[in-house]
Amino acid sequence: MRVGASAAIAFLVGILSASVVHAACTGSNGRGWGSGKGAGKFAMSASDKSCRIGFTNFIDDKKKTQVPATQVTVTRGPKSGKVQVTGKGLVYTSNGGFKGSDTFCTKNTSPKVKGTLSGCITVTVR
Repeated sequence: MRVGASAAIAFLVGILSASVVHAACTGSNGRGWGSGKGAGKFAMSASDKSCRIGFTNFIDDKKKTQVPATQVTVTRGPKSGKVQVTGKGLVYTSNGGFKGSDTFCTKNTSPKVKGTLSGCITVTVR
């Protein structure tokens, strides 16, 4: 019974810590991606392991639809961390001990929509 309770507690702690790790990452991809001047801004705590950033979207105002631009090329990498493209978006991880602003740029496309979205995202680590 003790092993089962310990496993359950470990599982719950893992779930809670996973949500806490990303809880302080806030912000938005901003506007301007269609014109090539996208300007996203996010903030995270230095104690957070990483910052999850969703894909930018192609927006069709007439149809009122949004299509995620899931094919991402990093055109300029961050200087004080790294960025990974995942199935759900981007993950920025700062170098250990870094505090300040770090910027990276991307070019995004989708097989469902013609065109390209591009711009830069600044992550501030506090």
